Amino acid sequence: MIIVSDRVNSIRDSHIRLGTLGPEGTSSEYVAKKFIKNHLDSNNTECEIKLYNTFEEAREKLLDGSINYILCPHAYKKINDFYMSPLISLIEIFQCDTPMYGVAVRQDYSFENKDLEEQVIVSHSAPLELVTNYLGKKANFHIVNSTSKAAELVSNGDFNLAITNEEAVKKFGLRFVYEFKRISMSWSLFGRV
Repeated sequence: MIIVSDRVNSIRDSHIRLGTLGPEGTSSEYVAKKFIKNHLDSNNTECEIKLYNTFEEAREKLLDGSINYILCPHAYKKINDFYMSPLISLIEIFQCDTPMYGVAVRQDYSFENKDLEEQVIVSHSAPLELVTNYLGKKANFHIVNSTSKAAELVSNGDFNLAITNEEAVKKFGLRFVYEFKRISMSWSLFGRV
């Protein structure tokens, strides 16, 4: 984890609630846990991670005081809404790799390469280009709020293929048929003004 801007030492609360994208198994949750371990545990700060269905929902919880901070990846298309708000302040920017990303299926699913072009792949919008960039395939996608939600939908049998991360693969008992990479991502920690 590389710190770009270090104002986190100004956090003096004994208990904080850190919001980010859920459900369990998202890259955002994974990075939030690493951030807490590397930066806030040493401050003797008790931290609670709150997971939300969207970053917009987390933003509302930040503004109404339900959470103290929000962690947001720079891949989030509407991150500018946080930067432009007069009620939100940037606390820190840092780099932290995500878990491994790939195409996942249920354990009992008999995957064939043609499925990448014939099946609908469920995913969050951010990692869609991984299929084109790594596999050279044109695919049809169903977009959901997180890659963990995508993994859940595959686990439930709603879809056969998901772009997701290794945390969600473990949580929902899936397996990768293709692994892409850990994404080197920058993140912003925001608080209220």
